[in-house]
Amino acid sequence: MVMSFRVSELQVLLGFAGRNKSGRKHELLAKALHLLKSSCAPSVQMKIKELYRRRFPRKTLGPSDLSLLSLPPGTSPVGSPGPLAPIPPTLLAPGTLLGPKREVDMHPPLPQPVHPDVTMKPLPFYEVYGELIRPTTLASTSSQRFEEAHFTFALTPQQVQQILTSREVLPGAKCDYTIQVQLRFCLCETSCPQEDYFPPNLFVKVNGKLCPLPGYLPPTKNGAEPKRPSRPINITPLARLSATVPNTIVVNWSSEFGR
Repeated sequence: MVMSFRVSELQVLLGFAGRNKSGRKHELLAKALHLLKSSCAPSVQMKIKELYRRRFPRKTLGPSDLSLLSLPPGTSPVGSPGPLAPIPPTLLAPGTLLGPKREVDMHPPLPQPVHPDVTMKPLPFYEVYGELIRPTTLASTSSQRFEEAHFTFALTPQQVQQILTSREVLPGAKCDYTIQVQLRFCLCETSCPQEDYFPPNLFVKVNGKLCPLPGYLPPTKNGAEPKRPSRPINITPLARLSATVPNTIVVNWSSEFGR
């Protein structure tokens, strides 16, 4: 963040920290970086974030930009970053970038049918920043029971910065992001906003790594097939936070005849 500051922001930061704020830009930048490496107080960290947000204000998207992706289950599911629905009508898969009250959807690059009219129910406490992948059908491509679909998405420099600046260090040295890239699945239904809905036997790989899914729910009756609770999948930890390297998603699921 500091590397993107102009002279005025560097001077404000150094003055706030009680450091000498005279000199050329490269000198001010060196002082600011030394400040970070030596001992950066929480108040200074907050000031850096404040200056950065002033430098790169976040854009608020209109209603037309807030639509989330989903895949209809009617035919077959198609893998993509975003919500996926079971196979009844058709499945739509959307990818979204979510933060504390923020969200960005991903756009799947494959030629599967796109359904821009399919929308998903908004998530509480989150805002949609933008759509990364349009709602796309997870359609069956063969007579096989198990299906597979591939998707690719790329983040813009602004989206990468939004995610990186939302990074938080949790107890145990774990990192989390308040702005997230989320994968959601839902039914392909346009009559109303859709809830998250997983297709059967769902597996997701992001950049070649298996993505953790919610655990199975206890069966409601003997012999019943175990099901996972359908909810957004946070794929931020597996995403390449770079504007120059694309991300790949592979979705596997089982199709059901007549659904």
